[in-house]
Amino acid sequence: MAAPGFNAAIKPKGKRSKAQGTGELPRLGLHPEVPGTCARPRCGAVADTLDEADLPAGWVRAGVYGSTDPDRVWCSGLCATYGVALAELRVERRPVVRADA
Repeated sequence: MAAPGFNAAIKPKGKRSKAQGTGELPRLGLHPEVPGTCARPRCGAVADTLDEADLPAGWVRAGVYGSTDPDRVWCSGLCATYGVALAELRVERRPVVRADA
């Protein structure tokens, strides 16, 4: 008989049909907003036009170096992630100039 641990056989906890494949996974309790549909005023506004001291707590300023899209302020991390992803799509490609050439 194998000692409990790595060599022990996995014991099924109960019968489960294939239709209940996700029965043990946690369910999402909140319905998050779809990125890009945030209705909060000033969410996604250009950061240079706003005084960041006037923004509510928890707001995020985000930008991508080399992007044609300017830095923006976002109401949450979800909105900021969406904005950074869009800014990454707008990065300018610049030729690399070598010093030895």
